[in-house]
Amino acid sequence: MVTKIGLDLGYANITLSDSTATVYREPSIALVDKETRRIVAVGDDAMSLSDGGEKTVLVRPFKNGLLFDHKITQSVISNAVRSLGSKEKIRCTVGVSADFQPKEEKELFAMLNTAGISECFAVNRAVAALVGAGYSPSISVISVNVGASRTEIAVFNDGVVTQAVSLPVGGEDFDKVVKQYIFDQGDVNVSLSVARAIKEKLGSVWQGKPDESVEIEGVLSLTGNKVRMTVSSEDIVGVFEKPLYDLLRGVAEVIKKIPLDHVEKTFENGIVLTGGGALLYGLDMMMNKVLDIPVMQPGCAIDSVAKGLARINNIIPTKGRAASKDITSQVSKYYEESKSLN
Repeated sequence: MVTKIGLDLGYANITLSDSTATVYREPSIALVDKETRRIVAVGDDAMSLSDGGEKTVLVRPFKNGLLFDHKITQSVISNAVRSLGSKEKIRCTVGVSADFQPKEEKELFAMLNTAGISECFAVNRAVAALVGAGYSPSISVISVNVGASRTEIAVFNDGVVTQAVSLPVGGEDFDKVVKQYIFDQGDVNVSLSVARAIKEKLGSVWQGKPDESVEIEGVLSLTGNKVRMTVSSEDIVGVFEKPLYDLLRGVAEVIKKIPLDHVEKTFENGIVLTGGGALLYGLDMMMNKVLDIPVMQPGCAIDSVAKGLARINNIIPTKGRAASKDITSQVSKYYEESKSLN
């Protein structure tokens, strides 16, 4: 027997889904001893043990690419795979960005093999997100997956991926402007996790979200003293302008490159918006209004990539596969073949 999984190695979280659509997620992070470089803990354990002390540091191995630190990357991946508790052969479909390089692919597959995965395939994240959101890759549509550090876009025309673009803007860019806003109010420092919580609770780029407020604790930059302050929805109106502009401009540039004879079919189906960074209130409505194209956001937006990867894994045939490990271009073919068999 073979255990088939989908694995999304995100900057913020590592998400794994199996054939039953069960999702496992934890922070893609490691707690490392600064002096010895020894890995103290990974994932949720790393977050719970971190106290902000001087002896350890939290490291996200996927921040600067998979080659940032092999040892840390390997530990984070192995920890996620162990969560399966599987004693069977494991076949994995892993999500990659549009600018993923052959050298990185080789290194990644080597780490997955070491983690206990016997067979690996790569699929563009935006393609996997579309499938995970419940859409067929055989239609003409635009998939926009907003991750923590990057946004992956794939344009489909009758099942063929005509564009695959990776934008250097993601959910963390929206966190950073909240962090900067808090600092500008009185030299008060807060962590990105606090800024993210503020964004998720109060943030909006479209009207309709109820006015709320939260009390937070920060540190005065000059004295190091802790201070408490209240932030309201009204306070952060407009702070997302820069990353929002960068995101919308990037998507608009992709749309401009769609051939005229494909525009009508593509605009009919519109944009499928997924990813944790896409959960900012009103982003779908803002994108619809600015780009003048329908925007759909599934309920499972944050898990769409992992679920899509697992579904794609289930339809990969055991025989007659392509020699290439990157099967992005073949997903529609596999999808249609699987439907004809049912």
